[in-house]
Amino acid sequence: MDSCQNVLILGDAGNSPGLDYLKTLIPVFSERGVRSELHPIQLRVDKPVLPELDGIDLIILAGGDGALMSLLRALGTNPIPVYGINFGRVGFLMNPARDPSELVEQILQGKCVEQRLPVLEAQWVTTTGESGSASGVNDIVLERASGQTVHLDVFIDKVRLNDYSGDGMVVATPAGSTAYSLAAGGPVIHPEVFGILMTPLNAHRPVQFHSLQFPVVLPLQTEIRLVGKGLEKRPIRVVVDGETHMDIQELGIRARGDFVRLLRLEGYQYVKGLVSRIIGETDRDD
Repeated sequence: MDSCQNVLILGDAGNSPGLDYLKTLIPVFSERGVRSELHPIQLRVDKPVLPELDGIDLIILAGGDGALMSLLRALGTNPIPVYGINFGRVGFLMNPARDPSELVEQILQGKCVEQRLPVLEAQWVTTTGESGSASGVNDIVLERASGQTVHLDVFIDKVRLNDYSGDGMVVATPAGSTAYSLAAGGPVIHPEVFGILMTPLNAHRPVQFHSLQFPVVLPLQTEIRLVGKGLEKRPIRVVVDGETHMDIQELGIRARGDFVRLLRLEGYQYVKGLVSRIIGETDRDD
């Protein structure tokens, strides 16, 4: 990150511990001649309202992964780097809270690792002919919206891959590979491996259905198209990083072409994060 003169500090209005911590950063930035402002905002909504971003060099956010997803959705294509501090539960994309003076010093000395995360864009047509779109950093899930399973035609770069029956399909970035896709049996993809992951949800097993039974890892430039069938009795919905849209008929997914810039602590190692946040530590005698 280049020089840092203006810092926007955002906290979830409903997260008191996070806000209390963020308040301690302001005098430390001030002592070092850096302008910073704290804004408590509602982050647990689909589209948070952000303060003015002109001239902002860095955004610091306290919350969990959900708050981060809401912020990134609100930022759109704005390339301002984000430093997340975990005051949520798992916080796989966030940094642990640390001494305010140490944190500010690390940021101003440029001792952070920048992680570039690709953004997926979903474009759809509903059963009433309306068009819509949304972008996600984690995953895009096309799933059943009733007790009936979904029937989908699945296309990869205009080539028909599968006539799929099951609960739905997760299309994830490497960042999102540790979320819903992982719970559905998908692999973990290192964030430095730029690609798209497609994981079926509870695909029908009988051979007569010919449903895709395994995840597929694809190049980042891949275009995916999912077309619903029998929608009168099998309605489907799309969920883009937690934002839900109903009555989907056809869904296209591809990389938007830009990247989110997340800052991580100096010395950050992805595998250590997997152990501490996903797998869990074990005591060993050897």
